[in-house]
Amino acid sequence: MADTDLDAVRRAFAELTGLFEDVALAAAAGQGVKNLDDGRRRFKRLSTTMHCLRKRLVVLEASLQ
Repeated sequence: MADTDLDAVRRAFAELTGLFEDVALAAAAGQGVKNLDDGRRRFKRLSTTMHCLRKRLVVLEASLQ
C-alpha cells in the first residue's frame, strides 16, 4: 500500500475515532433526559451521529480494499 493511501486510511480512522467519541458523549447526555421532547432531541442527535459513523466506516472499508 502506498504511503499516501496509508495516510488516507489513518486520517479516516482518526475521523472515525472522533465520531465514536461523539456517540459516547451523546449517549452519556441521553442518560440525563428529563422529558419526552428532550429525549427525542437527544435521540435524533445520536441517530445522526451514528449515520455519519456508518458512512465513515464504508469509506474506510473501501480504502482498505
